[in-house]
Amino acid sequence: MFVQLLVYPVLILVIAVFLLATVPRAKLRSLLPYGLVLGGLVDVLWNMLFDDLLNVFRYTNLGIFNASGQLFLAPLAWSLIIVFYLYFWPQDGSKLPYFYVLSWALLATGFSQVVSLAGLFEYKTWYYPLPMLILFIIRFALIAWIAKPWTNS
Repeated sequence: MFVQLLVYPVLILVIAVFLLATVPRAKLRSLLPYGLVLGGLVDVLWNMLFDDLLNVFRYTNLGIFNASGQLFLAPLAWSLIIVFYLYFWPQDGSKLPYFYVLSWALLATGFSQVVSLAGLFEYKTWYYPLPMLILFIIRFALIAWIAKPWTNS
């Protein structure tokens, strides 16, 4: 139970400290709304679709972090992750952005396995790893497609 309580708070703390140490304040101020909408709000909608409607996955053993069957720290973590993702977006015009999206999708897929092994997350057996990876690729690509014209980073 102790590990379950610490997975998301530690993730949020590590990402927040890293963002505060690396991202300039003005850039953080401009990227935070994108993180809140494209990270936090999209995560809530994602959970409503795949958990509540389709029953593909669900959060379990949430304890004090339970909010109507959802983990209320997940949207905060996704908000910070999207700020991090958009700030470090590759600048050159090569094929590097494709690998950047793929690497973030692989990280998200891997972290979902960590959360699953910690006992906070369950999913259908067919959902991991390839369908989950494809959905994360689509998610990160759409976030970049929506945010990049306005962030200029």
